[in-house]
Amino acid sequence: MDNTIRIPLDLPDVQIQEVSQNEQGEWLIRVESRIHGTQCHRCGRQITHFHGVDSAIRLRHLPLFETPVLIEICPKRYRCPHCEGHPTTTQRLSWHALRSPNTKPYEQWLLRLLVNSTIADVARTLNISDETVLGVLKRWVSPQVNWDEFESIEVVGLDEIALKRGHRDYITLVTVPLMPHGVAILAILADRKKQTVVDFFRSIPTRLRESIQRVCTDMYQGFVAAAAEEVPQARIVVDRFHVARAYHKCADAVRKHELKRLKQTLSKAEYRQIQGAMWPFRKSPDDLNDEEQALLDRLFTYSPKLKLAYTLREELTEIFERNYTKTGAQCAIRAWCKRVRKSGLDEFESFLGTVDTWLDNITNYFLEGWSSGFVEGFNNRVKVLKRRCYGILNVETMFQRLTLDLDGYEKFGFT
Repeated sequence: MDNTIRIPLDLPDVQIQEVSQNEQGEWLIRVESRIHGTQCHRCGRQITHFHGVDSAIRLRHLPLFETPVLIEICPKRYRCPHCEGHPTTTQRLSWHALRSPNTKPYEQWLLRLLVNSTIADVARTLNISDETVLGVLKRWVSPQVNWDEFESIEVVGLDEIALKRGHRDYITLVTVPLMPHGVAILAILADRKKQTVVDFFRSIPTRLRESIQRVCTDMYQGFVAAAAEEVPQARIVVDRFHVARAYHKCADAVRKHELKRLKQTLSKAEYRQIQGAMWPFRKSPDDLNDEEQALLDRLFTYSPKLKLAYTLREELTEIFERNYTKTGAQCAIRAWCKRVRKSGLDEFESFLGTVDTWLDNITNYFLEGWSSGFVEGFNNRVKVLKRRCYGILNVETMFQRLTLDLDGYEKFGFT
């Protein structure tokens, strides 16, 4: 039996002339276009006056059993009888982009490899340069959103993230939730200044900007002011999880102060009985096992103040879990604030000021239950990308990489 197989080249409009292997062991496939004519690059008319062929070009194609494959073709040229000077135009085939050293199927395969990977890793895998991989990324993935892909935008999420750990060089992530699940990225802004966010909102086509109904954000005045100015019809929802982080931090401050006091006043044996309480203290009562509950009970016996902080924290969480109207939620939160003030827990004072400032935006959450959860989830993807690529400082490149990670398999997968 013959130890060979026939595999279709799967490049349209060409005819194979010769197949051979070069000195490097690569498959070299010489092809010829079967299309007669092309469009004049000057007037755009169809022309069929054959003028000759260009020099042969070699294009990298999909490998065959891990052996590199090269496609060689001499592009045809045609003369235009309509334009002055009768200029010639080189024929372009659907499977090759101008000035690209690869076929389109090869570049789409490369992009699939790049999803959730790094440029350096893909370059090493394919034995090509980093610049080649980056060039493919730039050709296929736009550094900006295509607004034509959206019929409307109901919800926009704004959040910042630091490019470098420990530094304050923040960028702004602008995202929208997709139904029934998923996130689309609208932009990565170079900083988090109010004017930068204002300019972005103004760049959104009017029909889409007017369709925005909610803006989910944290308690950063620059984001809130920009949204209020440019999308006045939208409700600004301060994310409940940012709020929760703030009052949990206050309760944690009480824990630190009380444990420091108890360490000084209790005997070593007594203090050992309440060690390791940090993680049980941070949990909700429903998530505690019997051992953790017993540890907290011992801790609260020594510190009623800490028990009060824990109780107040859980009471506010319960308010957010209930099905309140906005007005009802405002009344419940104000009543909670009164109890905190009567408790004498000074550690909550900063959070009480936050509530006074942001109560209207915080309670917008109770209208439809929207939060920035989709933004926070997307932030984790950005952090993973930064670690994987050892940092990306160019916002356009980051937009391209995130777009590829989100949609690469769908856009560049097999059809």
